[in-house]
Amino acid sequence: MLYEAIDVISLTPEMHARTCGYWYLVQSRCSPHTAFADEAHLLAWLAARGLTLTQPLPAKGEHSCQRVSGSYRAEMDVSYDAFFALNGERVRVLSNGQYTLGIITQDEDGLRTEHYLNVNCRDRPTFDYAESRALYG
Repeated sequence: MLYEAIDVISLTPEMHARTCGYWYLVQSRCSPHTAFADEAHLLAWLAARGLTLTQPLPAKGEHSCQRVSGSYRAEMDVSYDAFFALNGERVRVLSNGQYTLGIITQDEDGLRTEHYLNVNCRDRPTFDYAESRALYG
């Protein structure tokens, strides 16, 4: 799946109070995509996928919405052999309510692809949710 037309929304304290602790929301084509509790996690997530902000983030608690420069793909793999043969950055990806292993590859066309195993792959690696949220939140 190709994710493009990506926006980052910075929340006000009132908006933040209606979330699960998030200060930054990410949407693709005006649909919810992911969210982050702090700026460092947001910036790391963007960088790993080859995405960049088009302007600096405002001070925490100030509302803004900005288009992100770039796009990326996500691919759910079903072959253990093909997945584990990928060369790329290993990250944790939230899939079906679980943090699982993801591998981000740089594709020939310049885009990056976030690969992860299908939830029905019985031996897909998973990580502790609370620990992962603290690392990637």
